[in-house]
Parts: sequence; C-alpha cells; structure tokens
Amino acid sequence: MYKNFIFDVYGTLVDIHTNEYDETTWQKLRDTLSFYGVEYSVTELREAYFSSCELQITLGKKRFVHPEVDVVEVFRHIFENKNKKASRSLATHIAQQFRAFSTEYLRVFDGVQETLRELKRAGKKLFVLSNAQTCFTRPELNKLGLTKYFSGIIFSSDEGCAKPDPALFNRLVEKYRLNKRECVYIGNDPCADVDGARNAKIDCLWLKTAHTPTDKQPKFMPKYVVNNGDISEVTKLISKK
Repeated sequence: MYKNFIFDVYGTLVDIHTNEYDETTWQKLRDTLSFYGVEYSVTELREAYFSSCELQITLGKKRFVHPEVDVVEVFRHIFENKNKKASRSLATHIAQQFRAFSTEYLRVFDGVQETLRELKRAGKKLFVLSNAQTCFTRPELNKLGLTKYFSGIIFSSDEGCAKPDPALFNRLVEKYRLNKRECVYIGNDPCADVDGARNAKIDCLWLKTAHTPTDKQPKFMPKYVVNNGDISEVTKLISKK
C-alpha cells in the first residue's frame, strides 16, 4: 500500500505561464537593478543572465548528470559583473521581482485542493519534489494555499541537481527516511517525472495535463497513466500496492 504520495509542482498541481523572453520583462528588471547602481542595457542584462545560468550548468556537470541552476546566485553574479555586491537576501528579492515581472498567470489546477485533502484524510503523507527555484516556488505554494498539505518539500535549486536525475529522488527518500516501495510519484512530464521516477525505482503516475509535452514519450512506461489531466484519479491509488 502506498503511504507516501510525492508530487511535482508546475504542470501537475499548479497551472502557470511565464515568459522570460519578453522584452518588457527585461526592461523592468533593468530599471529595478538601476536603483542599486547596477547598470545594464536590456540586451547586456539578458546575455549576462543566461551566461551565468550556463556557467552554473557547466560546473554542475562535474557532480551531477542533470545539474540545476540557483537563480539567486545568478543575480549575485549579475551584481558582481558591475563590481557591486549583493547579499543573499537582496539577490533573492531581485529574483522574486524578476519572477513577478515574467509571470502572466499562476493558479491551482481544478481538483488539486480536494485531492490533497482526501489523501491526507486517508492518512497518507504528501511530499513535493520539483524542478523549481526555492525563492520562487515556496512563496507561490504559500500564496496558493498548498504548503499546509505537505510533510516535506525538496526543490532542485537547493540540491544542485534536477529531475530526471535519480540523485534528486534519492535525496527526498533519504531526508525523510521513506521506503521506495511505499512511494508513488505524480508528475506530468514524460522525461523528468516518468523516467526520473523509474530510474530511481519509484512507481509513477503520469498525469497528462495541458503542460505535458506532446512531442515526447517516456523511455519507460509508468505504472499508471491519467490521460485527461484529472488529478482526482490519484485518490484511486490510496489502497494500491
């Protein structure tokens, strides 16, 4: 019987659309940085941001197959490029501003709150394991009223690696002392979620939502598939083995 239900966030629990390539987003970010004496052109700022991300990925490949970026460190680097210093707190604030500028909408998928409540009533422990930035996602989960359902949360930005790397799944299992045979992972992405869980030897329910890539298929078939994006189908696993 599954005792632990582990969820992806974006595309599974949360419906979101961001646009980090929109010119207005970068103009707003440039104007924000200018208040701290950090002067960039829009083009230069965009290039500095993505170059810093690429550098972190390159360095991360020395440790992980699928390294992850810490966007707070990206913004600290953006300050350093202009001979300015940013504390972790300030860089976090700027990163959150960037998120706000680039977010077009953020909402919980239909049925999510009800499903999480039903699982909790059944005595299940719920966890989050997501490719996400702590500085963005933790406050967004709080804002959406979802944090209260979870016994543990792990974001890729804190660990330096991302799904489908089994190292990230194993980190959650080790931190919360879970038995993999008692766990099921729920996610919408065929590679990060389905193949990632399979590589970590954890059962998976593939929840196909509007965010599921239509041009990709998992290398390994998941144990369960929900084709219509109805997250309430997860509750049928309460007594499954």
